[in-house]
Amino acid sequence: MTTRDIFRRYSIYTAVIIVLLLITAIITGFSTFFLGMAFGTLFSLLNFVSTYFQIKRISRTQETGKYKFSIGTAGRMIIVVAALFIAQAFPQYFDMTGVIAGLAVTYVILLIDPIFHIKHLQ
Repeated sequence: MTTRDIFRRYSIYTAVIIVLLLITAIITGFSTFFLGMAFGTLFSLLNFVSTYFQIKRISRTQETGKYKFSIGTAGRMIIVVAALFIAQAFPQYFDMTGVIAGLAVTYVILLIDPIFHIKHLQ
């Protein structure tokens, strides 16, 4: 399985989670929490996309020997801070706890998904 396949699969998982969170926000009375979590998950997906392109850039650097500057980790930190500032500016829509939990969703997927694929490795 290639890096691109894994990226695509995790992106789909994350998009489905965002949709489920938005539906849950509409149905339940905890709309600010679930909207915040969907918002945080969206920014988590942006961080994941940033990480994927960073990995591609590093691979190309190894192949060609030419280094290209990127903001990398600092850029991902800026994305997180931007999500938190937006959530703080609009507390009537986004619960800060939900946003923080949402920011971790992609990382949880990265940790849990390989467990389901262990049988394929054996």
